[in-house]
Amino acid sequence: MRKFESKTIILYLLIILYILFINTVDYKSYNNIVNIIINPIFWFLLFLIAHWINHSIKERIKFQTTKIQTIFITITIYLILYFLLGLFLGYSKSIYTHSILGMVKNIWIYLVPIFFIEYVRKTLVNHNIGIFYDIITVILFSLISINIYSIINSTSYSIIFKYISSVVIPTITTNILLVYLSRTCGYYGILFYRVPQILVNITLPILPSTNWYFHSIFGILLPLITFIFIKNIHNKIELVEPRRIIRKNSSLKLIPILIPILFIICFITGVFKYKPIAILSNSMHPIFNRGDVVIIQKLEKNDLRKIKKYDIIEYMLDNDIITHRVIHIEKHNNNNKLYTTMGDNNNAPDIKKVKEEQILGKVIFTIPKIGYPSIWLRDFLTKNKKPNVETGK
Repeated sequence: MRKFESKTIILYLLIILYILFINTVDYKSYNNIVNIIINPIFWFLLFLIAHWINHSIKERIKFQTTKIQTIFITITIYLILYFLLGLFLGYSKSIYTHSILGMVKNIWIYLVPIFFIEYVRKTLVNHNIGIFYDIITVILFSLISINIYSIINSTSYSIIFKYISSVVIPTITTNILLVYLSRTCGYYGILFYRVPQILVNITLPILPSTNWYFHSIFGILLPLITFIFIKNIHNKIELVEPRRIIRKNSSLKLIPILIPILFIICFITGVFKYKPIAILSNSMHPIFNRGDVVIIQKLEKNDLRKIKKYDIIEYMLDNDIITHRVIHIEKHNNNNKLYTTMGDNNNAPDIKKVKEEQILGKVIFTIPKIGYPSIWLRDFLTKNKKPNVETGK
């Protein structure tokens, strides 16, 4: 096979034009037209061109069935764990409509184009051999899913950081994996990776409640785990004799290692009832100091009544999280309470009183010094901006 197929230039050029189009169109006015009409038709036309390019080539993948089974098992385990996490995170109503007409619309918008998109991707990968062409393919298919216009026009560094973390990086990571799967597992391998995830999202009425950080972690972790499993099988194919059969469960040996890693990630991201928080200031010295980590017990609405004087609570103040001691409790409207707080190292109570809806949790115990890496990262990303910790002055 040649290193570059000149016919694929048509696909590259059309994809580039489409990226320019979707990043200039006014989505508020034309969102439905783009999603319902333009996007499916565009990818169907590219599918026809790709099929014309592929007409004389038959896909041959070594141990394709074993690889597809491994992908299917990996995605199944991921979806099971994802929904089990809803027991800790809670569940929320799906954003997709689930009437018959709504389901048909969802399948047409989100599922049908996937069959065309992945066929085009496979065509580009199989006809153009080399790391340069793989990088170009990753970049182009990533830009299809990234709204560059919203990043450029955003004035909030926080919003940009969250978008890059939860959308841009996982999108690039996923597209790197999909290019790899195109070459090593073929068209059906990619479909077994993508279709179950899309079907779950558009068909189920409830989904686990997740935040941007959770999307970021799993958006990176799932492609990485899948890559490790498939790479493990692919390496064994290169080492074993041609007639030797690879065990189907060889990739699953990594699961005992990955489960503890997943548990640690869930704990750090606050999935469970208890979560760690790095302390950013010395306002509570000597109980705990900047760089220490405190373990917070998250409180439900009914638990707020159990907060007592001298408890150390975590609460939201504007856009900052404060961890100070309760020094006074008073009744407020409708039997609600107001809490006066103060840092042990401050010389006066905090200026603003804390309402019940601001309280996030209560400090259980402290682990010294291990929070410094996250603080250094925060300082770097926020350009050493000081946290808004009330001093009472």
